[in-house]
Amino acid sequence: MKRFGFLLIAVLLGACTVPNVSPPLQAGQADVKRRTDIRLELATAYFTSGQTEIALQELNRALELSPRRADVLGLRGLVLMQIGDSEAAGQSLRDALRIEPDNPALQNNMGWFLCQKGEFDKAMLYFERALSTKSYASPEKALVNAGLCRMRQGQGVQAEAFLRRALDNDPTNLQAHAGLARLAYDRADYPRARSHLLRVIESEQAVAENFLMAILIERKRGDAASEQSLLAQWRRRFPESPQLTAYLRGETDDK
Repeated sequence: MKRFGFLLIAVLLGACTVPNVSPPLQAGQADVKRRTDIRLELATAYFTSGQTEIALQELNRALELSPRRADVLGLRGLVLMQIGDSEAAGQSLRDALRIEPDNPALQNNMGWFLCQKGEFDKAMLYFERALSTKSYASPEKALVNAGLCRMRQGQGVQAEAFLRRALDNDPTNLQAHAGLARLAYDRADYPRARSHLLRVIESEQAVAENFLMAILIERKRGDAASEQSLLAQWRRRFPESPQLTAYLRGETDDK
């Protein structure tokens, strides 16, 4: 997630007052931006920690201050997607793109939104637009999302190509490794799947679903000791996850 700092505007007044310069207005604008930035940073922190409702409150307050901040509208769209309000999420993302139509991060977010709705071809157009922007600071994000979108569409070969491009840009990208692990698992290439997923499991960013996949891989490999070791880690890190409960009840689909 993009970090937003504070903008400090220093207004220097000379001996003479220039008629078309209004220092109080400039100071007021700087204060509004500062307050908006604070709300946005708080919302980002809350969203990252999974507190989506509080994040949305902060973003709405930020928009009261700065209704045309594309970065605020863009993050609001992601939060609304997470909450499940698809209509409001789409509107927020469209509003953001009307303000900054060439912003690759916003194009990437719109692509992911459309992918979630099953509009795969439209989604890919937005990913490609984002990737065509030379100044895009984090193209691996759009590459990963494009890969995951192709996976949802059942286009495994294209999905793998995007995910490998993401790793070319950022070899440590855990989402790309998790996606490639899933593709290898579906092809019954369990050693390769294990290689990719171990990078995820050993990180602080692993989630419960990653442990489930890792255990299923070890089961397919016939390594009961590794399966039990992963289960112990899973219980320690995510003791109340629904995936763990389903696994312990034998309700896991391990095709």
